[in-house]
Amino acid sequence: MAACDAREPLYVGDPEGVNRNGQPQVILKQDELRLNGFPIKQYRTRATDLIPIIGTDISSQASSDAYWNAMGLQIHAAPDDGALPGSPELIHRVVVWVRPGIDYGKHRDCDASALARHRDSVQFRLETMDQVEKEHGFPRNEAARKELIHERCSMAGNTPENAFSGYFEVDGIPIGPNMSLKEIQSRRKQLGLELLYMDSGPQIYAAPKGKTGPETNQTWIFEVTSGDGGVIVDQRLKAISIP
Repeated sequence: MAACDAREPLYVGDPEGVNRNGQPQVILKQDELRLNGFPIKQYRTRATDLIPIIGTDISSQASSDAYWNAMGLQIHAAPDDGALPGSPELIHRVVVWVRPGIDYGKHRDCDASALARHRDSVQFRLETMDQVEKEHGFPRNEAARKELIHERCSMAGNTPENAFSGYFEVDGIPIGPNMSLKEIQSRRKQLGLELLYMDSGPQIYAAPKGKTGPETNQTWIFEVTSGDGGVIVDQRLKAISIP
């Protein structure tokens, strides 16, 4: 027993970096997800339902990207497949990015639809600038106009500018920004939970529910460090996607 304990340390208390008073609070228990106490039902909760909860309307792509970059919390919403025009956007997926990294804040060039929205935004801001200058008698600011006209269009990349700094708990386990796969598996075992299983490689693990259904309710994404010969030295949690 002593030798077993030496190989598998007993983790007690909260993991490193956990702040139980952090905001927002994301609690996931099996397939039940709550954001600041508000239950989120996949494909049922409307994006607009979250406005009083998080203070922003994530049905707007620009607002959603801004929230992702600021909070490390991505809430993806879209109309149901085959929905009529004007149908409400429903929550499809939530991603919590827990681990700081040097690749944060990467952006990519806009696609056609994002470029069109960007051009509309630039035109609106130019018109607003004209209106404000006329109403208040301000001198025409050509430098600001030139900067706005040449503003590069970019979209949020796959990683946010900031990691999640709120409180995140999964199946009774507080999630910290520096958790190893070994610690996660050990804590799950201590709570009598099934272990995560490797899904599509050492970067992606899934909750056991995925074995019996078409989708997993938890996808765990790891940062992998390899040594000589490709031997995996370490696996640190980067994010959890729900579902």
